[in-house]
Amino acid sequence: MNVPRALGRIAPRGGHRLSGHAGGLSVRAHACRSAGLIALTSLLLSSLAPAAGAAPGAGDSGGQGEAPAPVQILDLTTASGQATEVAQSGLDDARASTGRGSGSADAASASAAAVLGATATVPALAQTTGTAGAPVPSILPAATDPQADAALLTDPLEVDRFFVAGFTWTGGADLPDGVRIYLRVRENGSWSPWYLSEAADSGRDDRATPGTGEFVTGGADAIQASVVGSALPAGLKLALVPSRPQGEEVLDADDLTTTHAAPTPVIEDASATENQSAQVDPAAMTLPASTALVAHPAAASVAAPATVPVVAPAVTTANGLPVAVTTRAEWGANASYMSWDPEYARAGHVVVHHTAGTNNYSAGQSASIVRGIYYYHAVVLDWGDIGYNFLVDKFGTVFEGRSGSVAAPAGRMSIGAHARGVNTGTMGISMMGDYSTVSPSDAQLSSVGKMAGWFLKRAGISDVTGWAGLHVWTTERYQAGSTISMPRILGHRDVGYTTCPGNVGYSKLGTIRAIAKAQGSSPQGGSSGAPSTVSQDHPGAVALRGALGANGWIGAATSGVQASAKGGVFQSFEHGVGYWSPATGAQFVGEPVLSAWGAYGYQTGSMGYPRSGGVVGVGGSRHQIFEGGIAYWRPGGRVSFIHGLILNAWAASGWEHSWLGLPTSNETASTKGGVFQRFERGVAYWSPATGAQFVGEPVLSAWGAYGYQTGSMGYPRSGGVVGVGGSRHQIFEGGIAYWRPGGRVSFIHGLILNAWAASGWEHSWLGLPTGRAVRQADGTMTQTFEKGGISVAPNGKVTIR
Repeated sequence: MNVPRALGRIAPRGGHRLSGHAGGLSVRAHACRSAGLIALTSLLLSSLAPAAGAAPGAGDSGGQGEAPAPVQILDLTTASGQATEVAQSGLDDARASTGRGSGSADAASASAAAVLGATATVPALAQTTGTAGAPVPSILPAATDPQADAALLTDPLEVDRFFVAGFTWTGGADLPDGVRIYLRVRENGSWSPWYLSEAADSGRDDRATPGTGEFVTGGADAIQASVVGSALPAGLKLALVPSRPQGEEVLDADDLTTTHAAPTPVIEDASATENQSAQVDPAAMTLPASTALVAHPAAASVAAPATVPVVAPAVTTANGLPVAVTTRAEWGANASYMSWDPEYARAGHVVVHHTAGTNNYSAGQSASIVRGIYYYHAVVLDWGDIGYNFLVDKFGTVFEGRSGSVAAPAGRMSIGAHARGVNTGTMGISMMGDYSTVSPSDAQLSSVGKMAGWFLKRAGISDVTGWAGLHVWTTERYQAGSTISMPRILGHRDVGYTTCPGNVGYSKLGTIRAIAKAQGSSPQGGSSGAPSTVSQDHPGAVALRGALGANGWIGAATSGVQASAKGGVFQSFEHGVGYWSPATGAQFVGEPVLSAWGAYGYQTGSMGYPRSGGVVGVGGSRHQIFEGGIAYWRPGGRVSFIHGLILNAWAASGWEHSWLGLPTSNETASTKGGVFQRFERGVAYWSPATGAQFVGEPVLSAWGAYGYQTGSMGYPRSGGVVGVGGSRHQIFEGGIAYWRPGGRVSFIHGLILNAWAASGWEHSWLGLPTGRAVRQADGTMTQTFEKGGISVAPNGKVTIR
């Protein structure tokens, strides 16, 4: 058997105090409040307009020239809640000697960290309803000082350039009582104020979100983090997302370099009490369950719009959009990060947000920020997609967020993850930046108002400044199952315990409503029924007309023939869209493929143009071939795209005849630059080091106990193999799984594997392993075999019995 021989333990890297760290923080701490007051006074006296940054079109061209880079991860506490070296590096020696915030990430604590498979968690329920417990308004200087009062404080640390940051922890969605997390960043050589990072009051309704909201930057290259409070959250991490995220990298203490940072002020925000009249106790207003705008997602969701939306170029005004919208394909949404298919529901409210962070980005950096938010939401917070339906930068540019938002039918919206409890029934639109103490720009307010008016008018709502019932699906600020009266256009703080969209941002809702009202009274524009943009004798127009006879199901044309990418064209019909390109000819795409393909950017995305129509395959399965991959589905089931090296490996295993069955998900990005994709009877994994491999039962569940590909066993290096005497094995980066048909799967690794290999592998008198390695009280690792056992003492001595 050809087995990699270097599967022993990897010695941990030796840690040391961060280079450049110096004592004497107490001097900085004592000076911090007075210096912060001076800096804050200067900040508040400045113009309320956000920093303009570079003019539109300047900057770094949306990160187009930036190479993919890993997301940087800083571990701040261990799985048991002990502070790491990085998290204590900024504390002065006096505080460290008292034991406040002390802790070490030693081998014992590291080995104690539970390694579990990913499972959904039950959302935490609010303890109060209505307006009770609403945050008290506060424009600082705050009583809290992130440096002098810190339980955890990093040094100012130089890092690789990033655009979005956020904190996550393990356990419940709420931080321990009294805990506050702060962050400041360095942009273009200048340090920002300290910003309070709130626990996210957003996220999917079907899971908890133990993390903060996103923090946006204009391309920061240094950070300092602070945690104030006595009960530290376990597993606290800081994620720093670059322009083009690819994989993740954990930064150890000896990977980091400190830098100098002068004191800066503290910016905290809270809900403005003068606006709290917008909330009512849910008991005060409960509408009939038959209200048109209150519909359960299961009933309101549709597999596809009744009328197929126009598939437009990357920057689009489809569906009558009042302003050009930068689509997911245009800003570069990586489809492998998305694991949450669009689901539509009736909606009649708009929730306005801000993203928090600095406002120092340029127009050319906006797409990088949107990509960073997408990764943070979809991967770091595990939502599977970006939470907002739309985002608007300070220059007024609108970006499509949640998949399916541009294509949403009138009166419906793709359910997002922007406001827990009311994700269903609303459209979420976020102003990029922090609007606690500065105002959104006029261009930003204009685009937000126009998008709100467009959406509400399409829903048949004429009084966009009025109020209406809004159903609550998950208990947050209001009790699940209640129906509350809310303005048609509201702020996130109206339905959640959050300061979003900032005090100044919230004060601008009246302006947004006025713009929405004006937009709602104007004719709808857009490209529905748009005339042809190519001549009738264009090869694509001729080919589409010629193909209609064999594709009568597509119905009558609802638009002219539109020019598109790669010299191609498209045309909308009653039941789908026709596409033509010189390389693929005329093909037609209908539902359910059209929406699934749209998640990749339609013809301008990675899947490219269709190469075939829908085809009936093995066992009644369906597929449709595209330039970049193949869509597979079963009647009534979800559509999944398979492409690249996983497609090649699956084809080699028998295509639809493979033991794996059909794919049931799209590719999802994972650690070490790898990806995985689920199938009916197993999962495909690919990484640069291991290639494409498949894992099925019974190995999949046993491997899951080690944390799947993110755990100590790493990615699979082979498929399942029949070995000596009918035994089975599968090789992983960190060990080998062994089992007999019908028996238990056991992993063997490290020095025990080496000792067993030396005794003859499967030919050894010991037989196969029958259980996992167990650490005894004295530190000895033991593992049982069919006819004996192997022990490895802490000093490395091996005993075979």
